[in-house]
Amino acid sequence: MKKTLLSIVLFSIASIGFSTTVTVTNSGFEFNPSAITINLGDDVLFNIASIHDVVEVSLATYNVNGSSPLPGGFSLPLGGGTVPANLLTAGIHYYVCGQHASSGMKGTITVKNSTGIAEDPLKDGFSVFPNPSDGNFQLKINNQQPAKKYDLGIYDAIGNKVYAKSNIQQQFATSVELSDLPKGTYVVRLYDGRESYYRKIVVK
Repeated sequence: MKKTLLSIVLFSIASIGFSTTVTVTNSGFEFNPSAITINLGDDVLFNIASIHDVVEVSLATYNVNGSSPLPGGFSLPLGGGTVPANLLTAGIHYYVCGQHASSGMKGTITVKNSTGIAEDPLKDGFSVFPNPSDGNFQLKINNQQPAKKYDLGIYDAIGNKVYAKSNIQQQFATSVELSDLPKGTYVVRLYDGRESYYRKIVVK
Protein backbone atom coordinates (compact mmCIF):
# COMPACT_ATOMS: atom_id res chain seq x y z
CA MET A 1 0.00 0.00 0.00
CA LYS A 2 2.82 2.40 0.90
CA LYS A 3 4.62 1.62 -2.37
CA THR A 4 1.41 2.16 -4.30
CA LEU A 5 0.83 5.54 -2.63
CA LEU A 6 4.40 6.66 -3.32
CA SER A 7 4.05 5.59 -6.95
CA ILE A 8 0.86 7.65 -7.24
CA VAL A 9 2.59 10.69 -5.76
CA LEU A 10 5.56 10.33 -8.12
CA PHE A 11 3.26 9.83 -11.09
CA SER A 12 1.26 12.91 -10.09
CA ILE A 13 4.41 15.01 -9.96
CA ALA A 14 5.41 13.80 -13.40
CA SER A 15 1.96 14.61 -14.73
CA ILE A 16 1.80 18.06 -13.18
CA GLY A 17 5.21 19.32 -14.13
CA PHE A 18 7.99 17.14 -12.78
CA SER A 19 9.42 16.49 -16.23
CA THR A 20 7.38 18.79 -18.43
CA THR A 21 9.14 20.20 -21.47
CA VAL A 22 7.90 23.53 -22.84
CA THR A 23 8.75 24.29 -26.47
CA VAL A 24 9.76 27.65 -27.95
CA THR A 25 10.03 28.04 -31.74
CA ASN A 26 10.75 31.04 -33.91
CA SER A 27 8.74 32.98 -36.42
CA GLY A 28 11.27 34.78 -38.56
CA PHE A 29 13.32 36.93 -36.20
CA GLU A 30 11.03 36.50 -33.19
CA PHE A 31 10.84 33.79 -30.56
CA ASN A 32 7.40 32.19 -30.35
CA PRO A 33 6.16 32.55 -27.71
CA SER A 34 8.56 35.24 -26.57
CA ALA A 35 7.41 35.08 -22.94
CA ILE A 36 6.66 31.79 -21.19
CA THR A 37 5.88 30.79 -17.60
CA ILE A 38 6.94 27.35 -16.36
CA ASN A 39 7.10 25.48 -13.07
CA LEU A 40 10.32 24.82 -11.21
CA GLY A 41 11.62 21.49 -12.53
CA ASP A 42 10.47 22.00 -16.13
CA ASP A 43 12.78 21.97 -19.16
CA VAL A 44 12.54 24.34 -22.13
CA LEU A 45 13.14 23.09 -25.68
CA PHE A 46 14.15 25.65 -28.31
CA ASN A 47 13.15 24.24 -31.68
CA ILE A 48 14.48 27.08 -33.80
CA ALA A 49 16.01 27.70 -37.23
CA SER A 50 19.68 26.99 -37.74
CA ILE A 51 20.52 30.68 -38.06
CA HIS A 52 19.45 31.39 -34.45
CA ASP A 53 21.04 30.59 -31.10
CA VAL A 54 20.01 31.28 -27.49
CA VAL A 55 22.01 33.19 -24.89
CA GLU A 56 20.89 34.05 -21.34
CA VAL A 57 21.64 37.69 -20.51
CA SER A 58 21.18 40.13 -17.66
CA LEU A 59 18.15 42.42 -17.51
CA ALA A 60 20.34 45.40 -18.37
CA THR A 61 21.71 43.64 -21.45
CA TYR A 62 18.20 42.49 -22.41
CA ASN A 63 16.85 46.04 -22.20
CA VAL A 64 19.43 47.40 -24.65
CA ASN A 65 19.17 44.45 -27.07
CA GLY A 66 22.70 43.35 -26.23
CA SER A 67 24.13 39.84 -26.39
CA SER A 68 26.77 39.68 -23.64
CA PRO A 69 26.25 36.32 -21.88
CA LEU A 70 25.15 36.24 -18.26
CA PRO A 71 27.94 34.56 -16.22
CA GLY A 72 26.73 31.08 -15.31
CA GLY A 73 23.68 31.45 -17.52
CA PHE A 74 22.44 29.00 -20.14
CA SER A 75 23.32 29.07 -23.82
CA LEU A 76 22.38 26.98 -26.83
CA PRO A 77 24.08 26.68 -30.23
CA LEU A 78 22.64 27.53 -33.63
CA GLY A 79 19.46 25.51 -34.08
CA GLY A 80 18.67 25.51 -30.37
CA GLY A 81 18.28 22.52 -28.07
CA THR A 82 17.09 21.98 -24.50
CA VAL A 83 17.71 24.14 -21.46
CA PRO A 84 17.61 21.66 -18.54
CA ALA A 85 15.63 22.32 -15.38
CA ASN A 86 18.73 22.65 -13.21
CA LEU A 87 19.64 25.86 -15.09
CA LEU A 88 16.15 27.32 -14.68
CA THR A 89 15.95 28.49 -11.08
CA ALA A 90 12.90 30.31 -9.72
CA GLY A 91 12.57 33.85 -11.06
CA ILE A 92 12.79 35.52 -14.46
CA HIS A 93 15.40 34.48 -17.02
CA TYR A 94 16.15 36.87 -19.90
CA TYR A 95 17.55 35.55 -23.17
CA VAL A 96 18.32 36.72 -26.70
CA CYS A 97 19.39 35.33 -30.02
CA GLY A 98 23.08 36.16 -29.94
CA GLN A 99 23.09 36.56 -33.72
CA HIS A 100 20.11 38.90 -33.87
CA ALA A 101 19.78 40.54 -30.45
CA SER A 102 20.36 43.97 -31.97
CA SER A 103 17.17 43.41 -34.00
CA GLY A 104 15.20 42.74 -30.82
CA MET A 105 15.04 38.95 -31.03
CA LYS A 106 14.64 38.11 -27.35
CA GLY A 107 12.38 36.50 -24.77
CA THR A 108 11.78 35.69 -21.12
CA ILE A 109 11.25 32.54 -19.07
CA THR A 110 9.44 33.01 -15.76
CA VAL A 111 9.97 30.06 -13.41
CA LYS A 112 7.41 29.58 -10.65
CA ASN A 113 8.16 27.57 -7.52
CA SER A 114 5.08 25.43 -8.04
CA THR A 115 5.37 21.69 -7.54
CA GLY A 116 2.00 20.00 -7.61
CA ILE A 117 2.60 18.83 -4.02
CA ALA A 118 1.25 20.77 -1.07
CA GLU A 119 3.99 23.15 -0.01
CA ASP A 120 2.24 24.77 2.96
CA PRO A 121 4.63 24.17 5.88
CA LEU A 122 1.94 25.28 8.33
CA LYS A 123 -0.42 22.49 7.29
CA ASP A 124 1.72 19.63 8.59
CA GLY A 125 4.56 21.56 10.20
CA PHE A 126 7.13 20.20 7.76
CA SER A 127 9.55 22.39 5.80
CA VAL A 128 12.73 21.86 3.77
CA PHE A 129 15.07 24.74 3.05
CA PRO A 130 16.77 26.23 1.11
CA ASN A 131 14.96 24.93 -1.93
CA PRO A 132 16.45 24.77 -4.53
CA SER A 133 19.96 24.31 -3.15
CA ASP A 134 23.33 22.77 -3.96
CA GLY A 135 22.22 19.57 -2.21
CA ASN A 136 22.61 20.68 1.40
CA PHE A 137 19.14 20.95 2.92
CA GLN A 138 17.73 21.49 6.39
CA LEU A 139 14.52 19.71 7.37
CA LYS A 140 12.40 21.17 10.17
CA ILE A 141 9.30 19.74 11.86
CA ASN A 142 7.20 22.11 13.94
CA ASN A 143 4.12 20.17 14.97
CA GLN A 144 2.56 20.12 18.41
CA GLN A 145 3.52 16.57 19.42
CA PRO A 146 7.06 16.79 20.86
CA ALA A 147 7.39 13.05 21.49
CA LYS A 148 6.61 12.07 17.92
CA LYS A 149 9.37 10.65 15.72
CA TYR A 150 9.51 10.29 11.95
CA ASP A 151 11.15 8.23 9.24
CA LEU A 152 12.58 10.15 6.32
CA GLY A 153 12.93 8.84 2.77
CA ILE A 154 14.04 10.73 -0.34
CA TYR A 155 13.25 9.33 -3.79
CA ASP A 156 14.37 10.05 -7.34
CA ALA A 157 12.09 10.50 -10.35
CA ILE A 158 11.47 6.78 -10.85
CA GLY A 159 10.86 5.98 -7.19
CA ASN A 160 14.26 4.70 -6.09
CA LYS A 161 15.09 5.58 -2.49
CA VAL A 162 18.32 7.59 -2.50
CA TYR A 163 18.40 8.69 1.15
CA ALA A 164 16.94 7.41 4.42
CA LYS A 165 17.03 8.39 8.06
CA SER A 166 15.01 7.14 11.03
CA ASN A 167 13.79 8.56 14.33
CA ILE A 168 13.82 12.20 13.35
CA GLN A 169 12.50 14.35 16.17
CA GLN A 170 10.47 17.50 15.79
CA GLN A 171 11.75 20.92 16.83
CA PHE A 172 15.27 20.05 15.73
CA ALA A 173 16.63 20.92 12.28
CA THR A 174 17.96 17.83 10.49
CA SER A 175 20.73 18.17 7.93
CA VAL A 176 20.23 16.36 4.62
CA GLU A 177 23.24 15.98 2.33
CA LEU A 178 22.41 15.22 -1.32
CA SER A 179 25.27 16.97 -3.10
CA ASP A 180 26.66 13.64 -4.37
CA LEU A 181 23.43 12.93 -6.28
CA PRO A 182 22.77 14.04 -9.85
CA LYS A 183 21.17 17.45 -10.25
CA GLY A 184 17.43 17.25 -10.54
CA THR A 185 14.18 17.04 -8.60
CA TYR A 186 13.52 14.63 -5.75
CA VAL A 187 10.58 13.74 -3.50
CA VAL A 188 10.88 13.92 0.28
CA ARG A 189 8.63 11.56 2.25
CA LEU A 190 8.18 11.98 6.00
CA TYR A 191 6.31 9.15 7.74
CA ASP A 192 5.03 9.28 11.33
CA GLY A 193 3.81 5.69 11.56
CA ARG A 194 0.32 6.55 10.34
CA GLU A 195 0.53 9.29 7.74
CA SER A 196 2.98 10.35 5.05
CA TYR A 197 3.85 13.93 4.11
CA TYR A 198 5.58 14.95 0.89
CA ARG A 199 7.69 17.78 -0.46
CA LYS A 200 9.53 18.28 -3.75
CA ILE A 201 13.13 19.49 -3.58
CA VAL A 202 15.53 20.56 -6.30
CA VAL A 203 19.27 19.90 -6.36
CA LYS A 204 20.92 22.33 -8.75
